[in-house]
Amino acid sequence: MVIYLLRHGDAPFDSSCGERSLSVQGEIDTRHVVNQHLNELSQLQLILCSPTLRARQTLKILTETLNYQGELLFEDALRSEGQLNVVEHCVDALDTDQILLLSHQPLIGQILEYLTDKSGIGWSMNTSSLACLETITFGRGCADMKWLTHP
Repeated sequence: MVIYLLRHGDAPFDSSCGERSLSVQGEIDTRHVVNQHLNELSQLQLILCSPTLRARQTLKILTETLNYQGELLFEDALRSEGQLNVVEHCVDALDTDQILLLSHQPLIGQILEYLTDKSGIGWSMNTSSLACLETITFGRGCADMKWLTHP
């Protein structure tokens, strides 16, 4: 199984707004990272995305850049306050060989650390960062990180 981890693009905090929205730089960075891996990402079968505005805006850039026509699922478990065991349960319930999880810190970093069993690596998931992992199952230390790309 190939698991891609994508953190949403830059979305500055603005106390006068409700949900955070992507900045222009967040859009540029996301498009740049996706374009670097068009060949690999073209094999995607499923995208599991946080339902927040900034994640959905990142998803839109991803799907437009890839011309993605596959399955999309929105999952509350991928919000920043999500729990790793709930994400694991969600992924285990799916039948796919290639999946992309689009989420937030600290959860996206926790997923990376859990799957690779490398503590401290999670904070390397800056906005618009994209990681590729190969694994047999979604479990602690079961994955090999193939690459990690930053904008």
